[in-house]
Amino acid sequence: MKALKITLYVLGALLALFLILGLIAPKEVETTRSIVINAPQELVFNTVNDLSTWESWSPWKEMDPDMAVTMGEKTLGEGASYSWVGKKSGSGTMSITASQPHSSVNTEVAFEGMGGAQAQFTLAPDENGTQTTWSFHTDFPFPWNGLMMLMNFKKQINKDYDRGLELLKEKVEAMAQATTPPALEVKTTQIPFQYFVGISKKINMADIQAHYTESLAKAHAAVGAAKISMPGMPCGLYYSWDMENQQTELAACVPVAQKSELPGLSSFELPTTDALLVEYYGDYSGLEKAHLAIDDYLAKNKLEMEFPVIEEYVTDPGQEPDPAKWLTRVYYLVKK
Repeated sequence: MKALKITLYVLGALLALFLILGLIAPKEVETTRSIVINAPQELVFNTVNDLSTWESWSPWKEMDPDMAVTMGEKTLGEGASYSWVGKKSGSGTMSITASQPHSSVNTEVAFEGMGGAQAQFTLAPDENGTQTTWSFHTDFPFPWNGLMMLMNFKKQINKDYDRGLELLKEKVEAMAQATTPPALEVKTTQIPFQYFVGISKKINMADIQAHYTESLAKAHAAVGAAKISMPGMPCGLYYSWDMENQQTELAACVPVAQKSELPGLSSFELPTTDALLVEYYGDYSGLEKAHLAIDDYLAKNKLEMEFPVIEEYVTDPGQEPDPAKWLTRVYYLVKK
């Protein structure tokens, strides 16, 4: 009986300690870990944004190699998900709740029978590559927050996140070395289209995407209603580019087979002339590489360009989700 009483006293003391800790322990756990990955920001984003890559750099898969992972119907971007079952890692599901190319990926984890947590990857340029930050947040209700304090839960999360970032760095840097693209080829050609219809405005560079969205929708509708043939894909005609004031004069338009006057749209006609062309594959944020390649070619060959500069957006992002496969043709008119 004496031993039983001692056991009960000990259990009571532990319970009291557990409850006291629950009263003083924080009910939220947050942490942030970072690493610099020597690779383009686009490549880091594409890896994190694709859940089918996670097993290859997950610290929990490394800890529990027999963990079974089942991918959801979608594995890329917002709405992507997977579930897991493991002897050491338990079971649950993870999903991407928000995805902002190429700056952030938000995820949510649901642990079966144990609540959930939120995490976020934030990417930023760094002189040595990409600053990659992984943050974590979860809530623990009373009195379980006391148990998490005893277990030093935050220390364990920091350890897992640090290891995960190390593994991600190894994977992405290996991919970067294996997939370094060749130098962009500058070709000589002719302007592909002579006639366009669309809307031209002098706008702030921050408003370029909004101008495309609004103008191209109107141009497509008008051309379709008039049953006019389009010999190419939507284009941007850049008539000026003022970096100092962050402004550009941009015609967001579609090419048409013949000179056309349509209500609410402007008509544009280009001369038949020589041009330089770069075919660029990748996200639009990387288009500067194509322009720089042509600038370098102009300088080396002592040529001069004249406006407008043409960007033809050959691939529809709505039909092709992989930015690496987006083709944009960049044309510079060569001054005679």
